[in-house]
Amino acid sequence: MNKKLKIFAFAFIFSLVTFQYKVLAEASSLDTTTKVNIDTNKEWTVKFNSPLKAETVNSENIQVTDQNDKVVPATVSLGSNSTTIVISPKVSGYEPNQNYNLVISERLESTSGKKLSNPLKMKFTTVNKYSDSTSYESLPKVTSIKYDYAPLLSNQKQSFTLSTKNADNAQYKIFVHSYADGKEVYSELTNGYTDASNGKITSLKTLTAGLNGQKYKIIVYVKRANTTGAHKDVNTDYDNYYVDYFRCIDAVSENNNISAKYNSTLDELVNIQGNVTSTPVFVEASDMTNAASKNQIKYYMDPNNFMDDYGKYQFLKLTYTEGITADDLNSILQGKGILEGKGQAFLDAAKNNNINAAYLVSHALLETGNGQSILANGGLKDSSENYLYGAPVYNFFGIGAVDADANYYGTKTAYDNKWLSPEEAIEGGAKWISPRYINNVDTKQDTLYKMRWNLAQPGQHQYATDVSWAYKQIQRIKDIMSKIKNPALNFEIPQFK
Repeated sequence: MNKKLKIFAFAFIFSLVTFQYKVLAEASSLDTTTKVNIDTNKEWTVKFNSPLKAETVNSENIQVTDQNDKVVPATVSLGSNSTTIVISPKVSGYEPNQNYNLVISERLESTSGKKLSNPLKMKFTTVNKYSDSTSYESLPKVTSIKYDYAPLLSNQKQSFTLSTKNADNAQYKIFVHSYADGKEVYSELTNGYTDASNGKITSLKTLTAGLNGQKYKIIVYVKRANTTGAHKDVNTDYDNYYVDYFRCIDAVSENNNISAKYNSTLDELVNIQGNVTSTPVFVEASDMTNAASKNQIKYYMDPNNFMDDYGKYQFLKLTYTEGITADDLNSILQGKGILEGKGQAFLDAAKNNNINAAYLVSHALLETGNGQSILANGGLKDSSENYLYGAPVYNFFGIGAVDADANYYGTKTAYDNKWLSPEEAIEGGAKWISPRYINNVDTKQDTLYKMRWNLAQPGQHQYATDVSWAYKQIQRIKDIMSKIKNPALNFEIPQFK
């Protein structure tokens, strides 16, 4: 697929006033033109009507900026001839569903010394979907990776078995990004472009696990041997690249584990998730609409990535357990807005509905933004600042808060269920969750993992669309359970074919 878009700009000033006017008009039209639904891997090509002075074709004079006018580390180079500029995206592509600007400074010069009369600017908005790869046709392209170690231990060097299309004489270069670092920080695991031995490349480095296990993004660049890659970013030249994810931990935890076997492969289940009506999303910051890529789904769906003392809390059984007290819960809820002091209400609701109290509190903290959300504080108001239904209603678990208009539908759900006080919302939310998920006689979604993925009916009746939802719940549950003197911990670990 050719992802190059040519922008023809008659951009250099000549002495004729009439032509200069045409130049300014063209620049003005570029200012008001916004390209939408642009692939995150888009490589732009800009063509001029005069040869360009090579030393002025640089990242100072041609830039991509974000919606806050911050420079994005794109790569700028001359194209196939001296009248063409190629602007390649930042490493692993632009962020989805974001606004960017392509800006060409008036400092750009032709070989005859002519400069632009004024800067050129084009706006573009990326599609709201993460990508796993580039797809330049007829060039080597990695299509999948198998890992020797899942999870990777911090004393192991990961090996990658690569499946590649158009693989004759292909070479590979691998970079890795730790999510503990800034987004633009990558380090190389190979030593330049490398031949694969029987399709496999082994890292030259070990990686660190951090305090609670560490997620890594890898980028496998591939190109034809002894040939400069057709494209480039700040890491390297390449013909195509492939993005995947794995996790590094210090040790596998086997305490209190129970195995649950399923008659499907992980890949089969991932494919089902990628084709459900309610599109899986990956919520990295605040955007709730960015469709997750296949490899993001696979990372969070693979139990092997989370077999340490921290990660496996998403497999904790969520039925009621004795030992936790209202005082324990109140210490967790201190400073958590409207939830503060509601420990007894949570404990009563947990016991009444056979739900783990640690989970119930954790879930409420996540869904309410630590007690600060609109749904937790009386619900939606109209333009006159009156409550939508004339009185405050409360929803602490995001029940009914569908993505189309979460605050409206979440408020309506609270009103329809008569959750007119925080205590009623806590009890009502627990009563709603228990028979539908944790104590559902058909699906028995009694772990965070199964609430998200529903292995009994894959792709159906899943609590959240965010693929990282179960993992995000862990910290609060683990913190709460650590305050219990003798917690009853049982972890149900899925095993696939």
